Amino acid sequence: MKKMTIRQCIAAAIILIVPMVCSAQWDKYFENRGLRIDYTHSGRQGVDYFTIEAMKEIPFYSASRTNLIDFTDNGAYLISLYDKSTGELIFSKGVSSLFNEWLSTEQASKMCGSFEEVAIVPCPKAEVEVEIAFSVRDSANRFKEVVRYAIDKSEIRSVEVFTKKANPMRPKLITLNRTDREINQRVDLVLIPVGYTVQDKEKMMQDLNDMASYMFSEEPYKSLRDCIEITAVERYASESGIGGLKDSKIKNSDLGVEYNTFSSPRYIMTRNLWDLYDVVDQVPCDAMILVCNSDTYGGGGIYNYYATCYMGAKSKEVIVHEFSHSFAGLGDEYSDNDSDAGLTSLKAEPYENNITTLIDFSKKWGDMMDKDTPVPTPATKQYENKVGVFEGASYQSKGFYRPYQHCMMRDLTPFCPVCTKSIKDMVNLYCR
Repeated sequence: MKKMTIRQCIAAAIILIVPMVCSAQWDKYFENRGLRIDYTHSGRQGVDYFTIEAMKEIPFYSASRTNLIDFTDNGAYLISLYDKSTGELIFSKGVSSLFNEWLSTEQASKMCGSFEEVAIVPCPKAEVEVEIAFSVRDSANRFKEVVRYAIDKSEIRSVEVFTKKANPMRPKLITLNRTDREINQRVDLVLIPVGYTVQDKEKMMQDLNDMASYMFSEEPYKSLRDCIEITAVERYASESGIGGLKDSKIKNSDLGVEYNTFSSPRYIMTRNLWDLYDVVDQVPCDAMILVCNSDTYGGGGIYNYYATCYMGAKSKEVIVHEFSHSFAGLGDEYSDNDSDAGLTSLKAEPYENNITTLIDFSKKWGDMMDKDTPVPTPATKQYENKVGVFEGASYQSKGFYRPYQHCMMRDLTPFCPVCTKSIKDMVNLYCR
């Protein structure tokens, strides 16, 4: 039998000990359920306000119980829980938001805006006093705490236990990909049909099945199938289709989902997050895809919230691209777009794993490059299918760089090695 090196022994010990320590942390602080916090995120460029509007227990906290602290440094904002008595950080999660994208609009330079947002966190035990903190990025892309609130347990609505017999309003669920993993050791992906009436039921069922199959059409998702459980919620709208299109006659868009977000014709988003989360309150949910009843090209993705996608000829590529925004936090690698979504700065290193300004490239993919590959890397045949530092990304042709000449995050071609690794790493965070 081959002897293990000291480094291998240490690594093996960490693998064994860390889950036990983290499990003890969970048992010390949290109940076996989740806490949903609805809040308003308002402000303008350079000013952020976070106001808690409602809190309620939900039956599930389906994410990992051993990876409670977010070390990915991803997302535009950070939500943190602290033990009030000791000041110890006991939970954190990076997120992005539609508010952050609105900040890039001209409107945000002239007036304040207000957006619904939701935080799903582990539910603290009754005897544990907890504070929640909201942090934003500063000019150097470091997190800076804006406000901290003590969580008042008396304001939390108790968990509503739904069963088929006790509550006929419990959503009907359709399992589209089942895994053998426990709830806290897998990714629970929920598909939500939007804009389908009862008369559209047959099409809706086909679209949901197609969407589930699209998710596993590309690597690395194809190889991660046994880590991702997909469930659809059977629900119906009062009007068929998606609003926001020029020829649309829809009066009340289902869940507020519409095209033309921030005047970008193909961008499908919703500002009605509280209504959206009402749909999945009683469902284990780590990630959401809104399956849109429209054949007009479009989609979108907000990190740690949801992705959207139309149902048409390029849906397979579009949803894999958009889901990789919303789930893995990957950035767009193309150099032009019909929207200036997201704020960019040449003075800071982007937080997305697949984008760099070379301000602090040591945090990125340098260890995946050949030693003789120049930085920046010319987009020539010599460096095709090689990891490098190619100029043009994050909607900018100059000053922003991507790791590969072609990738799903640039031109809907197969994922590059850097994005592949980021997706695998994110799935592993949920499955450990």
